[in-house]
Amino acid sequence: MARITFFFLNTLFFLFNCNSPQVTAYQEHSEHHEFIGSCLDFLAGSDSFVPLTDAVALDELRHSAEEHASNSVIIGDLYYDLNQKEGRHFYLENDDSIAYYRPQAVVLGGWEMIQHLCARHIRHEIERGFAKSSSILRKNPASIKEAETLAEKNLILYLKFAEASKGKPSHIRNFLFIPVSRFLKKGAGIYFPSCNLMDKMKDPIIYGLQSAKRNPETMTAWTQMMLAVTNFSATHTQDCKVSVESPLKLIQAEKTELRDVIEEPQRNRSASKIKFGAKARR
Repeated sequence: MARITFFFLNTLFFLFNCNSPQVTAYQEHSEHHEFIGSCLDFLAGSDSFVPLTDAVALDELRHSAEEHASNSVIIGDLYYDLNQKEGRHFYLENDDSIAYYRPQAVVLGGWEMIQHLCARHIRHEIERGFAKSSSILRKNPASIKEAETLAEKNLILYLKFAEASKGKPSHIRNFLFIPVSRFLKKGAGIYFPSCNLMDKMKDPIIYGLQSAKRNPETMTAWTQMMLAVTNFSATHTQDCKVSVESPLKLIQAEKTELRDVIEEPQRNRSASKIKFGAKARR
C-alpha cells in the first residue's frame, strides 16, 4: 500500500512539474503580436474568423495539437459561493497570476488542451482590461471616456470569444462567466460599456446555462449572472456600439511582459496558480 501511495504521489509530482508539449508550444508563441487572434481562430476552427497578417502562431498551435497526445492540466470549477453570494471561478493575484477557487487536475487531449490554454489566455486579457480601466478611473475619475474605450475593446473580445467557444466543453465555456460584482460595483472600473449588454450577451449566457444542466451550483452561478446583466441593461438601454463583427484592436495591448504561462507547484503556492512573465522562467 505504501508503495502504491508513493508511486501515485510521484506521478502527480511529475505531471505538475513537466510542461506538456502543448504548454511548451503555447509558451513559445504567446508573445506573438497576433496571438489572441490566433487563439480565436484555433477555437473557432477557422483560418478567417479573425483575419491574421502572420499565421505562424496559429500553425504552430495546430501542429502541436495534432502531434501530441493527452496531458494533464489544472482547470477550475465554476460554482456558486453562498457566503459571497456570487459565482466563483478564478481570480488574479497581485503578481498577475491566475488562481482558481476550486482547482482540479484533468487529462485533456491534444486539441482540447490547446483550446483550454487559448481560452484561459483570452479570458485573462479581458480581466486585465478591466483592471486597467479600474486603474485609470482611480487615478483620474474624469477619464471616463478612456475607460469606456477599453470597455468596448473588452466587449468585442468577449463576444468573439463567446462565438468561437460555441459547442466547446464546459471548462472552456466557464471562462465566459463574469462575476456579478463586476456589474454592481460603482467607481471600481468599467468592465463592459454602459449599454444594453443583454442584447449582446444573451447567447454566451445561454451557452453557459446549457453546459451546466447537470450541476446545480454552476447553474446558479450562470443564472445569477443572467439576472445581473438583465438589471444592468434595464438601466443602460442604449444600443452597444460594438458587436462580434467589430475588428479587434489589441496589438498594442498584447505587447506586454506578462505573457508566458508556466504551471508549476511551488512552496506556499497552490498548484492552481499560473505564473506569468519573465520571472516565471527563473
